[in-house]
Amino acid sequence: MQVDLRLLRQAQALMEHGSFSRAANALAQSQPTLSRGIKDLEERVGLPLFTRERTGVRPTDFGLVFMQHATDLLARAGDLEREVALVKGLRSGEVALGAGVYPADTMAARCATRFTAAHPYVRLRVTVAPPAELARLLRARTLDLVVAEAGALVKVDDLEVLESLEPLPAFIVTRAGHPLATRKVVELADVLDYPYAQVQSLAPRVLQPMLASRRRPATSRAEPLLPFPSLECPTARFALDVVAATDAFTFASLGMIRGELERGTLVPVLQPPWLRAEWAIARLRKRTLSPSMAALVEILGDAHRANLVEEARLRKHWLGKKSPVSRATRRR
Repeated sequence: MQVDLRLLRQAQALMEHGSFSRAANALAQSQPTLSRGIKDLEERVGLPLFTRERTGVRPTDFGLVFMQHATDLLARAGDLEREVALVKGLRSGEVALGAGVYPADTMAARCATRFTAAHPYVRLRVTVAPPAELARLLRARTLDLVVAEAGALVKVDDLEVLESLEPLPAFIVTRAGHPLATRKVVELADVLDYPYAQVQSLAPRVLQPMLASRRRPATSRAEPLLPFPSLECPTARFALDVVAATDAFTFASLGMIRGELERGTLVPVLQPPWLRAEWAIARLRKRTLSPSMAALVEILGDAHRANLVEEARLRKHWLGKKSPVSRATRRR
């Protein structure tokens, strides 16, 4: 059978809309044109793909199997068409990047600026979402690449990690006037006496050491370990704004709070050794990496490495002798 993508797209529209009239409208075609196309496709296949009913059409059993393969073929054809356009440098090219909440706040904007400067004819579209949603969008081919928490990405079988980024140290952060900010040494159990401004997409692995360290009275060993009060925030920036105005705490790298450090509104009070941002760049397995996608991967890696250098500089500058983090480090 000779494959005609135009006929497959007509069949796909008919299956999605369930009637010739609605499918024709969606394709901006006349109904007779669509009917001829479906008839032509069924003659080429040699079997009926749809059953015509009074209320519309529905796929036959064979039609369901056929359209599963046809949908995959159309998706691959779309990938090929777009990647050819990117190689040629056409103005219609696009790269879709998905970013987790923390990568979006720390590196996405810098990457977008550099990418659009280097590839002015390629449109960069950025979507921010939790890792599970990013993986779903990759499978749906809505996204080309994602940068998100490595632990969540490696568990997805059909994703391929292109680059594992070096861990970025993170801190427990409070407002400058917080009771913990003036303590000589801050322990994790002390922090847990205060509300936690949690970013929605934060992985559970980060919370487990915190809950495990929570002190219990000697008389309540049989009682379950209850989580400390928390506020769920949509973004890292939202959480930082909450922390600046309350006695809550949250997690952040020094780079994320550089402005607040300079203004004296937020301070790091503790850096647990397990609190590190571990991100990775991934794509759908077996997906062709176009030149523009490869360039974006390189830019993402460069931006993260620049963040690590900046983090080391900020740590040296801000974590002086008066810092609870510095005192805790020396004590250990």
